[in-house]
Amino acid sequence: MVIPTCLSALAFCGAGWLLLKRDFARQKREPGAEHEEHENAGSALFSKKTLAFGAVMTFLCVGIAAALPLLYEGNSFLFNIKRVCLLSLLWPVACADYASFRIPNLFILAGGVCRVVIFAFELAFEGEGVWARAGSELIAAAALAGAALLCGLAIKNSIGFGDVKLFIVMGLMLGLDGIWSAVFLSLIVSFIISVVLLAAKKKTRRDMIPFAPAIMAGTYVSVFITGR
Repeated sequence: MVIPTCLSALAFCGAGWLLLKRDFARQKREPGAEHEEHENAGSALFSKKTLAFGAVMTFLCVGIAAALPLLYEGNSFLFNIKRVCLLSLLWPVACADYASFRIPNLFILAGGVCRVVIFAFELAFEGEGVWARAGSELIAAAALAGAALLCGLAIKNSIGFGDVKLFIVMGLMLGLDGIWSAVFLSLIVSFIISVVLLAAKKKTRRDMIPFAPAIMAGTYVSVFITGR
């Protein structure tokens, strides 16, 4: 089961890169006053640093894909595929959010489509317990979305609507068993990043700090150490 999971990780990461390129091309075509800003942000996505980052994250994703069936033998193939799919989606989302402070709907739609396709395979090959897991995932998605919306309303510049939509996808992929450790670790990473940026005076308390990179890091660590 290791080789199919690793190949799936490579395929998902390749699809994530194509989505990132597609979003960059769309930004360049957008008219208006923000065109130059979008073009600069898009150029940053394809710098040498970003290419290196994408290569490292693909390597990590494939590594986790290989580790899951070896370390967590109780996980089914499709259970692991959901985690691999999410990890493959998070690094291009982090790139986009870091460069332009936005999470494109294209990534959210892709995550939703992948979840529907995986659910169809679950119904076909894992009939027992599928609906219970689906219920857990829907509850996780709703709980995260509600908590994120309340946080965004209560604290200015804390969580954007793109983050809320990303949390929904995470809930649908991880379910109640996996989402809490991922969110907890993401918050810890976000806190550390914020403290470092503030201490280095690269950001002020009023500045927005992209949350997707922290979500990516926290989720990678969570999936690896818990298998959930």
